[in-house]
Amino acid sequence: MSSLNSSLNLGQRALSINQRAMQTVGHNIANQETEGFSRQQVRSGTSAPDPTGVGGGADAQPTTRVYDKFVQRKILQENPRSGMFKSRGEFLQKIEIIFSETEGNGLHQALNEFWNSWSQLSNQPESESARMQVKVHSDVLARRFRNMHSQLDGLRKEINGRLNANINKVNELGQKVAELNRQINLYEGGGQRNANDMRDARNQAIEELSDLVDINSFEDPNGRTTVIIGRDWTLVEGNNRYQLEGTMKGGELGMLRVDGVSTNDNRRDLTRTFREGEMSEMLRMRDETIVSYQHNLDEIAFSLAGKVNRIHATGTGINSAAEMMKSTFGLNPDALNQPLPFLKDGIFQLHLVDPHNEILETYEIEIQAGKDTLPDIVQRLNQTINDPGLLQASIESDGSLLLQSAPDYKFIFGEDQSSITQVLGLNSFFDTLKGAEDIQLSEHIRENTNNISTGKDLIPGDNRVALEIAKLQTRPTMRDETMTFDEYYNGVLTGMGLKIQRNKTEQAQQESMVRQFKEIRSSISAVNMDEELTDMMQYQKAYEASARFIGTVDKMMETVINM
Repeated sequence: MSSLNSSLNLGQRALSINQRAMQTVGHNIANQETEGFSRQQVRSGTSAPDPTGVGGGADAQPTTRVYDKFVQRKILQENPRSGMFKSRGEFLQKIEIIFSETEGNGLHQALNEFWNSWSQLSNQPESESARMQVKVHSDVLARRFRNMHSQLDGLRKEINGRLNANINKVNELGQKVAELNRQINLYEGGGQRNANDMRDARNQAIEELSDLVDINSFEDPNGRTTVIIGRDWTLVEGNNRYQLEGTMKGGELGMLRVDGVSTNDNRRDLTRTFREGEMSEMLRMRDETIVSYQHNLDEIAFSLAGKVNRIHATGTGINSAAEMMKSTFGLNPDALNQPLPFLKDGIFQLHLVDPHNEILETYEIEIQAGKDTLPDIVQRLNQTINDPGLLQASIESDGSLLLQSAPDYKFIFGEDQSSITQVLGLNSFFDTLKGAEDIQLSEHIRENTNNISTGKDLIPGDNRVALEIAKLQTRPTMRDETMTFDEYYNGVLTGMGLKIQRNKTEQAQQESMVRQFKEIRSSISAVNMDEELTDMMQYQKAYEASARFIGTVDKMMETVINM
């Protein structure tokens, strides 16, 4: 009788195993389209034999996932690079649009129209319409510089917003992993079952994290996963999770800093710790790539303004001799006592003009670079002129230089070897302190086009200044006078195109690699309907056979009882 009881228990275990296997098949089929789901399978092991040596049938083992740790680890290693290339490509395309020349309103066209207007003015130095064209096209060019710089600033601000969103996403995913750690530990505590679905959900959360930042993860003996992001910052440890915070740091744009916040509100700047992933590339794009393109624009704007201003300051327009002129750039009290920067050793000339518009006197003032302060220069000016009744220099309360002639007298600038007119902004054409960000036409040009310098003296028809400015188009004035403005800008555009193309190639290669690993994972872990249907038929037959076995044993027990 005891052997029949053993047989009955054996049959019941077999029935239970096959019933669970059928449920597992149904679970697999139901989750065929669930992202991150690994198909599950029921395994059984041989039960211990009874004292007589007769086999005890099978015992069910915890349901397991069909899962390859190596493949998953490779996906987590390669995912951040995919995210990095994807983010880089997205923002490089946006930068390309800002620099685009396809709609006929790019910087190239603005520069060409600027040079052409000066060329036309050199042919007609006294033409009002030609002067107006110079003013219009110069204003368009300055505005183009400012707009492009502003759009790049806008792109940096956009990245700030995206970083904030990604910080929130990292925190959400970290919270999810920590909670799943807790649930998995609780569920698997007895060692008799596996939290397969929860483990899949945890893997999926960690995989989403790997798109954003480079990560490293490992599982402790209790089934809880520790997640490290960047080089060495722990986001999740067991049931505990820490978080990122976006903190605004200094600067005019208010750039976002990524802080890691651990226990007791301990903070650490993680901005430079991310090596790969979307966030690392966003930070590089915001703080390096975009800034470098802004510097390119600044370099062109500064050089253009400097070269044009240097020539323009030494010329005169139509009746443009001045009775009074104030320098554009003022100095603070500390700077007044320091040698003026960017000066060169040499002289600059001031021509005194009489009431008949004739040059009455020419004064040459010597400048010593690295030594002369503005008060020194003012003193030397007044000593050289030696007649405040004709022309006098002084320093205004805002630290600017003021030149003022006596009634009925005017002055114009002559040769300037020292660059002082450019440094202080005297008779300048463009005003700028920062380059592309703030370049604009000087106020006296905006107010009166007759103040546009075209000649070297007050003789009607003199075009020497206008012609010299027009020739700047073809002169190597950039990068230590090795490149023209066009050559430099073309180099910027060419480099950008090469960078975009290289990123496309690298992105395609990286995505192909990740796709291959995911295909391998899918071949191992994904639900195959044909296989599941085959298994279902197999388990159905096994279930039926187990039921018939139990029925047969039951009849045998009935026979024994009735004997």
